[in-house]
Amino acid sequence: MNRRLLCRVLCCALFLPLTPAVTLAAQTTVMGVSAAQLCYDYATHGTSSARRALETCTRAINDESLTTRDLAATYSNRGIIQAARGRFELAIEDYDRSLALNPTLVHAMINRGNARTRLRQFKQALDDYDLAGFYSEGRNGLVFYNRAMLFMQMGRIENARADLLRALELQPDSLRYREALASLK
Repeated sequence: MNRRLLCRVLCCALFLPLTPAVTLAAQTTVMGVSAAQLCYDYATHGTSSARRALETCTRAINDESLTTRDLAATYSNRGIIQAARGRFELAIEDYDRSLALNPTLVHAMINRGNARTRLRQFKQALDDYDLAGFYSEGRNGLVFYNRAMLFMQMGRIENARADLLRALELQPDSLRYREALASLK
C-alpha cells in the first residue's frame, strides 16, 4: 500500500441532512480501484444510484480479501450509504459489524450515534458519542458537534452550548460550529 495515500485518506466528512444537521464521516484505508475503494467513494461523494453503491460495498465485503481494518471501514461506508437512504436500522447493523471488527473506530461510533438520533434513540446515541469522545481522547470536534445537535433535540441547550464551545476550541475555523452556536442565542 502507498503509505502517503494511506495517511491521506483515513476519514472524510459526508453530510446527511438532519434536523438539526448531523455529520457523517466516511472512512477507509483501502487503495486502488477496488470495490472497497468505490464503496468509499460512494460514501464520501454520493452517487445517483444508491442501489449500485450498496451492491458495490456488498461485493467488496463478500468477495475481496480485505484486511480486518479495511473490512471494518467498508462496513462503515456501507452504513453511511444506508443512512443516506433513510435506512437507519440497516445502517446501525453495518456500524455494529464495523465496530465488532474494529472497536475503536471513532467515526463508526459517531455515525451510529447519528443514525440512532434519527430514530430518536437518544440514550443510545448519547452513549455512542460518549464512547467516540473517549476513544478520540476528547480531540475530535465532530464528536462534540454531533453530541451538541443531539442535546439540542433533547432540549438540553446548556449542554449543547458547552459541546459547541468545545468543538470550536478544537476547530476554531469551523463555520458550521460557529453557526450552530449562534443559533442557540
